[in-house]
Amino acid sequence: MGEYRGGLNYWQRTSDDWQVRLVGAVAVHGADGIWEAPDVGSRKARTLLALLGASHGRMVTVETVVDELWGSAPPQQPRANVATLVSRLRSRFGSTVIVGGRRGYRLGETIRVDLHDAADLVTQAEAALTHNRPAAGLAAAGQGLDLISGGLVLADYPTAEWAERARAMQTGLLRRGRHAGAECALRAGAPARAQALAEAAIAVDALDERAHGMLMRAHADSGEPARALIAYERLRATLAAELGTGPVAATRDLHMAILRANAISA
Repeated sequence: MGEYRGGLNYWQRTSDDWQVRLVGAVAVHGADGIWEAPDVGSRKARTLLALLGASHGRMVTVETVVDELWGSAPPQQPRANVATLVSRLRSRFGSTVIVGGRRGYRLGETIRVDLHDAADLVTQAEAALTHNRPAAGLAAAGQGLDLISGGLVLADYPTAEWAERARAMQTGLLRRGRHAGAECALRAGAPARAQALAEAAIAVDALDERAHGMLMRAHADSGEPARALIAYERLRATLAAELGTGPVAATRDLHMAILRANAISA
């Protein structure tokens, strides 16, 4: 636990203890506990924290905060109301959780956010492929996916534009993370893991040709070429029905390579 400093429920903690969670309901995870949505603060306090978290370190103007919190019916002293919310969050999570003042606010530099931590991990996984470090890449992809695959980002804000942008980011990261993780797994000799990641990507997007290709390779590496060929036929049929086209040359070449290898081994 942090060192008690007096006052109402105030604890002095190191600033890197905190991670704001945007997946599902807004929550805060710390070294000494987890604050689920009701414990974080009021609905408006949680919205403020979520808005700052989704902004990825960028300053959010007070005017924008007021508009998001109260819309067309702001209070008589909106700046003072925002300052009060900030003060309450600082008293709960430490003075550095939110920085700024009259012009605007942002999260403190060392306050982490699950969505942006996941982005860093997925980028690490992609970089690991470039540097031929598939095991490290697979671990990074797995950690990133674990952070953001447990629910919808900002589920309590279904219509807010800033929340929709965060959900679009989540969708893109899930796709990238599954692609990078599956490729890393194939190169690391873990076809079962590659299969699971590729299938997860296909479940979201049946037209994901890259994922289909990795699924075919995973089946082939597992000694199941027949399943690889079935995956190809499913992709071919889906592309024909949905887009009136067929697989790209690389996927067709992979299909032929699996056919030839299967014929030789038969």
